[in-house]
Amino acid sequence: MAKAFQDCIILFGDSLTECQDVRQALFERMSQAYARKLDVFNRGFGGFSSTTALPLFDKIFARKVKTGTAVRLVTLWFGTNDSVNFPNPRATHPNHFKENMEYFLYNLTSSNSIYEISETPIHILLITPPPPYDPQIPSAAKWIRNKKRSLEFANVLRNLAKDWKIKEKGHENKSGWTVELLDLWKALEEEVGEKEQGLEPFFHDGCHMTTEGYQILWNEYRKIIKGPWKGHGLDWEVDEDLPKRVPFFKDTEFQRPESVVELMALPKCRR
Repeated sequence: MAKAFQDCIILFGDSLTECQDVRQALFERMSQAYARKLDVFNRGFGGFSSTTALPLFDKIFARKVKTGTAVRLVTLWFGTNDSVNFPNPRATHPNHFKENMEYFLYNLTSSNSIYEISETPIHILLITPPPPYDPQIPSAAKWIRNKKRSLEFANVLRNLAKDWKIKEKGHENKSGWTVELLDLWKALEEEVGEKEQGLEPFFHDGCHMTTEGYQILWNEYRKIIKGPWKGHGLDWEVDEDLPKRVPFFKDTEFQRPESVVELMALPKCRR
């Protein structure tokens, strides 16, 4: 069994999270940005909706009776499969989707949760599904999804983010958790303006994103890290905010190997 060496990031979602066959997708970008600083766990599962992912929550997050690695950031990126049309088996009612997401949020933030809530304030990022790009979807599959229904699920996440921001400021938030919305839907629409065909470079099948699509996602993530989460120990570009857990070899005392351990660092939020 490995020791808890670094705090971690958990990416929880569907194939948009799992994706590793597109250059500079979310997991690759996160792993590169937080190398030597935070461990990144990819818990994305292609084809899963929030309903089919719900039973996995207990397998991914440690209960209070267990000792787990401190989780500093969780991304929750569901909705793309939930929003497919019935009778597709992945289809979810928007109200059911809301309940599932509230389950995730409650168990990551509540002091009454059966799961271990880190003493370090946990950051939760709700990511909206992107708008589907219909011209790329094969004719036989066009019935599966449509923009109007997908937008309902993006709106569920927008409203949840507002609700949880109110709770975040409440007296019951003793652990200091925080929730932010990464509105990918809005970011992509703003990128292309009113021309829907402008979405073409960001998708390769009308649903799954290209490197260019993930670049938009990453741009929005950077805004959050350097905006509302500035100084929260998540900015990989600022050593004062998030130092390397283990120093570079050149910074150690070559004749004193123990200096490696002496120079191990933690951000302010963990000291």
